[in-house]
Amino acid sequence: MKFQRNELLLQVSDLLFRFDEDQEPVLKNISFEIHENEAILVLGSSGSGKSTLAYCLNNLYPSSVDGIQSGNILFQGRDVSSFQPGELNQRIGLVMQDPDAQFCMLTVEEELAFVLENMQTPRSEMEARIHSALEYVDMIAFKHRMIHSLSGGQKQKLAIACALAMEPEVLILDEPTANLDPASGLELVRTLKELRREHSFSILIIEHNLDYWLEMVERCLILNSEGELIFDGPTRVCFTEHARLLAQEGIWLPRAVEAGLKLLEADLLNTSSLPLTIEEIIQSSCRLTDTIKFLKQDRISEKTDSPVMIYELNKISYTKNHQALLKEISLSVKAGEFLAIAGSNGSGKTTLSRCLAGLLPLSAGEIKFYGDELEQWREEEKWARLGYVFQNPEHQFVADSVLDEINYSLEASIHGTQAFEINDILKTLRMTDQLHNHPFSLSQGQKRRLSVAVMLINGQKVLIMDEPTFGQDALTAKEIMEFTVNSVPESGSIIMITHDMDLIDRYADKVMVLGEGRMLFCDSPSKLWDAPEILAESRLKLPFLREMEKMAQLCSEGLYAVK
Repeated sequence: MKFQRNELLLQVSDLLFRFDEDQEPVLKNISFEIHENEAILVLGSSGSGKSTLAYCLNNLYPSSVDGIQSGNILFQGRDVSSFQPGELNQRIGLVMQDPDAQFCMLTVEEELAFVLENMQTPRSEMEARIHSALEYVDMIAFKHRMIHSLSGGQKQKLAIACALAMEPEVLILDEPTANLDPASGLELVRTLKELRREHSFSILIIEHNLDYWLEMVERCLILNSEGELIFDGPTRVCFTEHARLLAQEGIWLPRAVEAGLKLLEADLLNTSSLPLTIEEIIQSSCRLTDTIKFLKQDRISEKTDSPVMIYELNKISYTKNHQALLKEISLSVKAGEFLAIAGSNGSGKTTLSRCLAGLLPLSAGEIKFYGDELEQWREEEKWARLGYVFQNPEHQFVADSVLDEINYSLEASIHGTQAFEINDILKTLRMTDQLHNHPFSLSQGQKRRLSVAVMLINGQKVLIMDEPTFGQDALTAKEIMEFTVNSVPESGSIIMITHDMDLIDRYADKVMVLGEGRMLFCDSPSKLWDAPEILAESRLKLPFLREMEKMAQLCSEGLYAVK
């Protein structure tokens, strides 16, 4: 298959980048081109240099760091380093993995106005441009909100709106759906597809939610763990002919491809080629019932019910700046339970988790922790039992190196932990070579792994995690979940905020769904999957296996025909 090549926009030749002369290069001899109106997916394991590549393309690196770069990056035939500060950013838009890193103003409207003012947009056009940008990401209602009051997903949408307002010729998105609820992720992809039809621009996407993008991207780049480009070609070829390579590198696969690999090995497909979609799995399954039964084997078995209450919430509410963020929530969490908290962006998930950790004062109601009021617990005794993993890993780092960060957590323990465990921790994190690096210098994936580990190494019985697999490659996400499940004792519990329905389906005993600060649902995941009205209201979607079961059932009843 040959791509129809339009005008050449970006040309990368023999790019090499390292942060220090004494360090190994993050990127090695990278060469590729981006043409007008191309949609390209960049794949790679955590720490493979994907974000670094994105920053190099619009000259954020090395201009803003002490990095060393060689090779050439040309935009429309001109070296990117020759552009005036700010000029290139308007033509090559970049949405970072951490949206907070790119905001300058206080309110949503001011941030967009600031972007447009830097582009010298006439004031007569500003209002319409701001309205359009917010409409693209369904954020018009938040126009006058303070940015710090937005949820992580809403900040992600604002960052994307700012990039779209510039009408760039190349748009680079670094994990754009990681903080978005499932419905918002799908809407973003549809919006970008429409915009690319109306205004020709290229898009480079670094992403792990691959299923969203399959219909839009026509080309993939694969970076290996050494920062080398090992594939540049069509999407279907990437996932059907190189799936095993991707899996070995710890890179996410489309869910149907991942399932297809397992089914091929079990001899449950009547074809040797891998499926890209659920429809293709159904079409190529030898025995559909056996196929679904086989894939269900990965689920964690249900635990026995415990009478021990860890958390008891009685009509708790939380109000900030006269806005009710949580409204009369009652809930219990028993020993041994894995509770997932889900809901749309801005529904109150992070606020609830912070209340559970005693980080926010309640406006009304009561939280009991192991039978006693949470606010009555002495801080050191509470944190000896409870670990809290922030949505933004940087919010919990206190030391100047990875080793010091781990040691700080060990020293803070009132139990005491033997120092030889540090090596085991570093091996689990796959960060033995990062021992003396500052936590802030790590990749987003490495930061997240460190933030989870330091909250588990002292044997806390209860762990609250806010999007623990955010920014992780497939291998590390699995390792984090297995490490967490195995580290928290059966007498404790895990409470996890996530937008990943497959994680909920695999691990959770109970799922709570929030909507505008209210509890919409609290029961087993299987009952949630049978509640389409709750899924729709909370902007969630079925996990892969449930979606496949539903489609297979419709096919068997003659209500759906596989193409």
